[in-house]
Amino acid sequence: MAWAKKKYILIGSTQTASSHYAYAVALTKVINKYVPELNASVVETGASVDNVKRMRAGQMDIGAIVTGKVMYEAWKGIGMWKNMVTPDIRMLWAYTASIDYYVVREDSGVKALKDMEGKKINPGMRGSSTEATTKQVFDILGIKPDYHVGGTTDAVAAIKDGRIAGYVKTGVGLQLDASTLDVMTMTKIRLVSMTSEEVKKVKAVVPYLPFFTVPAGKIKAMPSQPEYLSWGMVVCGVAMKSFPDDLTYKCVKALLKGKDTIVSAFPAHAQMNVPKDTVNITMIPLHAGAYRAYKELGVKIPDHAVPPEAKK
Repeated sequence: MAWAKKKYILIGSTQTASSHYAYAVALTKVINKYVPELNASVVETGASVDNVKRMRAGQMDIGAIVTGKVMYEAWKGIGMWKNMVTPDIRMLWAYTASIDYYVVREDSGVKALKDMEGKKINPGMRGSSTEATTKQVFDILGIKPDYHVGGTTDAVAAIKDGRIAGYVKTGVGLQLDASTLDVMTMTKIRLVSMTSEEVKKVKAVVPYLPFFTVPAGKIKAMPSQPEYLSWGMVVCGVAMKSFPDDLTYKCVKALLKGKDTIVSAFPAHAQMNVPKDTVNITMIPLHAGAYRAYKELGVKIPDHAVPPEAKK
């Protein structure tokens, strides 16, 4: 029977309060539509770091939401991955580039990163790349907030009722995330921009961390916001090299075929030229199946992105 031939796979995502969760659900939908051999289910997780750890443990097949920074550090075995080097992780696709916002209550007294010293701040959802990067950036700058560790839903509630000063949240492209918009329905907020001096210090330690500038007036929900500068994330889909090449190839093709479905759920995906952006962005090898898909499209693939498996 047809159903008996299906391979059941789990796709790691993020928490449901995040706008990125909608992307993961849409991705799962297009895979199930265009790859009949698969029956994919989306799983709520702690995002990037959690997704890679679960794939390492064989608990997850695809990490739908993993930042380029976490992917590179895990593959290289640096930073928090020093004792968890993951040489078999492979790039599938890049689906968005997003800035991270330092969001605080307007009445918190916080107007600069240095003002977060001793303040209760949620550094990002537990297990996420945002959490790990926020802590790393504060460490580099010598700033010590009082971290409120937890999920996005908890952080939003804690900001609203004044238990914490703010949180750090990955946007949707250059726009504010749904959870931040939720905070704004009840609470006046301030976005705290980094300074060029702070960026210089961080880049000296983490040169592969991308930074983004949002021009004045370009944040739709806060049109009076001055120019905003912060680090951000290129967010990707990844798998281990053991995930079957033919299925990987078909999943990549499904993502490309189902772009309209994904854009409807996650509008920031519209800005991506997935084949070209993926091969230009990746700092690790592509999965052999993804390599085949992009090569067929005539995309020029740099040497470092060619998987060792494809060279044999």
